[in-house]
Amino acid sequence: MSSFEQRIVTQVEIEREGLQRVLLDDGTQATSLTEIIGLLEVGQRVIVNTTAMDLNLGTGGYHLVHFNLDSKQGDRMRQGRVLKARYLSEQLQADVWEEQDNEAPNVSDLTGMRVLLCQLHSHVGAIAIATSAHRSGPVGFVMTDQASLPLAISDIVFQAKESKVLGVTVTTGQSFGGEIEAVTVASGVLALKERNESTVIVGCGPGHLGTNSKLGFSGLELVGHATILSKLGAKVALAVRASSTDPRERHQGVSHHTRTLLELISHSIDVPIPSDVSGDAFESLGHTAMRYSDPSISGLLSESNINIQSMDRPLFEDTLACEYLGAAAMWLAGANVV
Repeated sequence: MSSFEQRIVTQVEIEREGLQRVLLDDGTQATSLTEIIGLLEVGQRVIVNTTAMDLNLGTGGYHLVHFNLDSKQGDRMRQGRVLKARYLSEQLQADVWEEQDNEAPNVSDLTGMRVLLCQLHSHVGAIAIATSAHRSGPVGFVMTDQASLPLAISDIVFQAKESKVLGVTVTTGQSFGGEIEAVTVASGVLALKERNESTVIVGCGPGHLGTNSKLGFSGLELVGHATILSKLGAKVALAVRASSTDPRERHQGVSHHTRTLLELISHSIDVPIPSDVSGDAFESLGHTAMRYSDPSISGLLSESNINIQSMDRPLFEDTLACEYLGAAAMWLAGANVV
């Protein structure tokens, strides 16, 4: 069962839309979602969920505020009849795009949309930075619900939007907090098309889950998204997860997650790769290797004011990851292939 403790807020360290990070009376820190908890003030008594920290999971070093004992109201009431985080005590209303008076509620044509599927949240930020270097304007982001549910928890999204490399955000399924709320990834992409956003990243928020098993990882959802989005006319590619620094053998070189996804996606999609590596492994699975020369984004990431880390390591130090992610960004930007 979950672990809860009572604490007192002694300092509000960070406050931004949807989120506060506070210092507690025992010296620990906690994250609070203001849409659910409301705005915390120094001296207030709170109940915090300590489960992730008790298990030493990668939550960024924060407990999660579960309830403010000295307040009963969130910082604003949401609109809409749909609930997200359904059947949890924190469930909240969402005014989903599908039920709004949009221009084409029954349209399902995604022709002209360029959609890049990302397996890790850190890759979303890296590709947004790199894509903006190849084209003017930010890219859209459709967040799935296979990792964190609140968008506000993402430092990467906050920094990327501040730097104007990430544009309109859509939270889908049970996830919440985007500028657009949507029921499905497909309709989320359609909502961006309605806003004339033609380049889109689809991926999860922070907290991707992986195991030692072939099928036990959050990114497996991308198989279904690839199928549906392609069927609706979008041009779809998968950003390859690869690493030259990951100590885990299963993620060294091209990750087994990437291989599994490409084995299970039953129709051809694009796979952006550096021009100096072989695409045979991807093409043998029925996909199209798109080759790009000099794609590395290591220098770009090291100079960026957006802090991109993966497994607590600076992503720019991972040479192989930066080459494959750079190729993916070039694909998203519509760069010429070799």
